[in-house]
Amino acid sequence: MYLGVIVNPLARRNRAVAGDRSAELRQIVGPWGEVHETASVEDLRGVVQQLNPRVSHLVGDGGDGALHWLVNETWQCIADPERWPTFVPTNGGSVNAVARKARVRGRADAIVRALTAAAQADRPPPEMCLDTLELEGETADGAAFHRVCFGLAAGGVGNRFYDKYYANPDHNRTAVARTIARTFGDYVASKVAPGRSNRSDYASHLFTPTHARVLIDGEEVPTRMHRLLHAGAIDLRIGGPFRLFPKASELGALHFQAGETSPSRIIAQLPAALTKGTIRGARVRDVNGKEMIIEADQEPLSPIIDGERFVGIVRLVASAGPRIRIAQVGA
Repeated sequence: MYLGVIVNPLARRNRAVAGDRSAELRQIVGPWGEVHETASVEDLRGVVQQLNPRVSHLVGDGGDGALHWLVNETWQCIADPERWPTFVPTNGGSVNAVARKARVRGRADAIVRALTAAAQADRPPPEMCLDTLELEGETADGAAFHRVCFGLAAGGVGNRFYDKYYANPDHNRTAVARTIARTFGDYVASKVAPGRSNRSDYASHLFTPTHARVLIDGEEVPTRMHRLLHAGAIDLRIGGPFRLFPKASELGALHFQAGETSPSRIIAQLPAALTKGTIRGARVRDVNGKEMIIEADQEPLSPIIDGERFVGIVRLVASAGPRIRIAQVGA
C-alpha cells in the first residue's frame, strides 16, 4: 500500500481548523504515502498526474464533492478504470452520502491513521465496489461535457434544494431538516393565509419546474415540465434518515426520476418521499433504467452533480459508468 492524500486548504472545514492541516496529516502518514495541497482544479490535476499510478489508495480530504473531482481527474490521467487506485472519502464535506453508503467511518485524521496502520501491516482494508453514472453532454457554447458521478439532480426539487441548503451557515443533517421544515411551513402558510405570510419563499423556489425534453430508455416522458429530474447510480442517505435513489440499491441498477406533479402532491407524499425516496404521479416516471436523455427547453440546465453545481448545460445523457473501489475504513 502507498497512500496519496489530497487536502484543499481553501475548503470551508479546513479554513476553520487552526494549525497546519497538511503538516499534521504528513506526520500521520510518514513514509507510507504523500500529502499534497490543491487549491484549484488545475492543482488537483497536476497532483493526480504525479501520484498515478504509484499510489494504491487515493484519499480525498472532504465529502462527495471532493471525491467527485478526485475520480474525474483520475479518469483524465488513466483511461482504464481497472487501473484506478482505490478511493477513500473522509466524511469531511457538506454532503458525505457516498462515504456513508460505503460504510466509511470517522473523520480524516482517524481514516488516515487507519490506512497508515494497514499499510504498515501490509493488510489493505476491505473494499466495496460502487456503481457510477457516466454523463455525456453539451454546453450552451457547443463544448462537450463529460463527468462520472454517483448522483445527479438535473432540475426540479432536488436541484433547487441545494440553493437553500447551501444558504445555511452549517452544512449538516440539521441544515437538511431545517430546509425541509421551512419549505413545508412556507407552503402551508401560503395556503392558509395567501399574501399575508412574511416567511421566505422557500416553497415557491423549490417547486418551480425545470423545462426539458426527457427520454428514459427511448420513451419520452409525457411532460416538458419537471418538478422531478434526478438520476442515481447508488442509493444514498443525506441528513440521517432521508433517502435518495432506493431503486439503485442493488449493484448494476440505475434509478431515474422525471416528470411533473403538483406541489400539493409532493407535500402530501413528503414523509414517504424522504424516508423511501420515491414519489408517485400520473406524469411521473420513477423507474430503473439504462439511459436517460435530458434536452434543455427554454434555458440551459444548471445540474447538481455529486453536490457540485455546473452551469450552461443544454443536453445530458446519463448511463452506467465504471465501477469504483472504495476502501471501507472504520467499517
